[in-house]
Amino acid sequence: MSKENQEQYDEKKLCRITGTGMLIITLLTAIMEAFGKRIPDWFWIVYAVLVVLIAVGIMILSNTICKIKENTGSRKRNYNKAVICVIAASIVFSGLIMGIVFSKGKIEIAVSANRLEIQGYWWSDYEIKTEDIEEIEFTEDFQAGTRTNGFSGATLLQGKFENEEQGKYTLYAYKDCKAYIILHTKKGDVVINEKTEKETRELYYEIEKTLK
Repeated sequence: MSKENQEQYDEKKLCRITGTGMLIITLLTAIMEAFGKRIPDWFWIVYAVLVVLIAVGIMILSNTICKIKENTGSRKRNYNKAVICVIAASIVFSGLIMGIVFSKGKIEIAVSANRLEIQGYWWSDYEIKTEDIEEIEFTEDFQAGTRTNGFSGATLLQGKFENEEQGKYTLYAYKDCKAYIILHTKKGDVVINEKTEKETRELYYEIEKTLK
């Protein structure tokens, strides 16, 4: 950085503020990865809000306490360019972190003689007693409809949904898989699948076997 630019704002303060913001985001991400499903379901919402607030905070602080004095002419333009670069870097970094979190995800389904346990990704788990399953259906012709409550990332659909056929129902599914298992239970329909059509069929046969 040129001497002229250094005179226009406090470079050390700017670096400290940006570094602190990125450190907080990194720590939040590390917490999410370390604790996984044990973190409360609302934590991902808090995470997203904090990332946005940190980015906005960096923008505000960059133009206030980091600014040494008002500049005119070319000096002001250079200062503004530096601030824009810092803001852009912060937003890109925040976006990358959020992209990593929301693009990942895995739904785990465990079948036993007495129950079917569904573990969601950043969403509440779900348990179905086998005695409550009235009918099971495999289909490749299914429309999820509208999500009324839940979490949907880049690869997953989770939560409460509503469509014309099922009405209000519960969904835990991978977006890229077009095969689904519809569980008609005493408490309403639950729709699930695996990552692939093959794995979904295998899960269907496994559940069907426990019901016999």
